[in-house]
Amino acid sequence: MKKVDAVIFDMDGVLIDSERISLKCYQEVLKDYQYEMDEKIYVKFIGRNVEGIKEALQEEFGKDFPFDEIYKKKSKLALEFTDKNGVKIKPGVHELLDYLNNENYKIAVATSTRRQRALELLERAKIKEKVNYIVCGDQVENSKPDPEIFLRAAEGLNVKPNNCLVVEDSDAGITAAHAASMTGVHVPDMKILDDKTKKLAFKICKELVDVKSVLEEIKEY
Repeated sequence: MKKVDAVIFDMDGVLIDSERISLKCYQEVLKDYQYEMDEKIYVKFIGRNVEGIKEALQEEFGKDFPFDEIYKKKSKLALEFTDKNGVKIKPGVHELLDYLNNENYKIAVATSTRRQRALELLERAKIKEKVNYIVCGDQVENSKPDPEIFLRAAEGLNVKPNNCLVVEDSDAGITAAHAASMTGVHVPDMKILDDKTKKLAFKICKELVDVKSVLEEIKEY
């Protein structure tokens, strides 16, 4: 078994409980455009950056789908929701981050969210101070499932890719981790992995804190 020196986290749906809020904001905005988005459509683009989301939605609704306009309104609505209700984190986030820091693992966040927004959310969730490196969707050319963002995270941590463990909630993320020669662990949020992607994951954990057990297991190899 590969030695693990670093843990790389996706943000939305893994550290921050934001995916359902994002879906509701899309649904609210789309009412004015006579489009409907259900969970089945939404999960198709979880884990992708803005360009990847645009591509997926124009494939779903057609090339005339006014993505830029809709995305801007969706982002504004999500920002207003967060300002009013605060940032909701996933259960076990700080317990796991504190464990990793105590055990001297390097920690990165690799999120498809734009950097300005990601830093704001991580700051407000008191996560930013506990991680060593952050790379965001507008800092890479290729969206997950391309491995670029994870390779950038490993480089930023000064750790070899095959010594990194990735915690993800999406098919795109687990596929990207595998392509980067990293150990992928899936913690489900809105979506269960496709059968094909399940084979690429080292473990599927019910809760975020279960990642501690995975790391302890790896140590024993």
